[in-house]
Amino acid sequence: MTEQTTSTSATATIAPAFDKSLDSKDFIFRFKKDKLGNKRANVELKGFIPSVEGIVDILQKGGKGLELLQEVIYDTIRTSIGAVVSDDETFSQAKYDATAADYTWDKIANQPREDRRASSISEEVWQAFAADYLAVMPSVANKTAEQLGNAVAVFTKKFAQVKTNKEVIKMLKAQLGLYVEHTTRGEEFQEIIDLLDRKADSYLNANDTELLVQNL
Repeated sequence: MTEQTTSTSATATIAPAFDKSLDSKDFIFRFKKDKLGNKRANVELKGFIPSVEGIVDILQKGGKGLELLQEVIYDTIRTSIGAVVSDDETFSQAKYDATAADYTWDKIANQPREDRRASSISEEVWQAFAADYLAVMPSVANKTAEQLGNAVAVFTKKFAQVKTNKEVIKMLKAQLGLYVEHTTRGEEFQEIIDLLDRKADSYLNANDTELLVQNL
């Protein structure tokens, strides 16, 4: 009797703890080079985020946890709208009302993950990319300072001004490729470079009539 009790007790104490409200995820943190060109090594961690059960628990408990979740939802939708507003100087409430379906939670969730991440690229990073482009390209491209400045203006607007002009887009994509070959900061601006490549390809592969309608 004593042996059996001891065995059962031992089994109970070694049962692993498991929190079904959390999911394990990989976190990778990358760092920019400092002014001396030094770069801190990436930091890779195993962390946790709320699982589906955890999210249900947040909804049921309410309070600050639910407020934070609502803030994240607001910021995500605002970032998606903001990416369009920054590219279109004529954007207004009327334009938003006409395109509101593009900014629903489901619509944003079904975008490629890379596009969602690109929407949150900070103005500071865009400015650093523009400065580096203007510093690198004079020695590798047969372009004037004004032409390079115009290219940067189109890049920062993600080709919005020229989206119906495929010849210009092809030329700018080629220039971007030259920049990538010669810059020493490609890793730092990889999200921007990938975003511009995808945007260029999407406009180059788009139906000309559709592009014309979008630009009316």
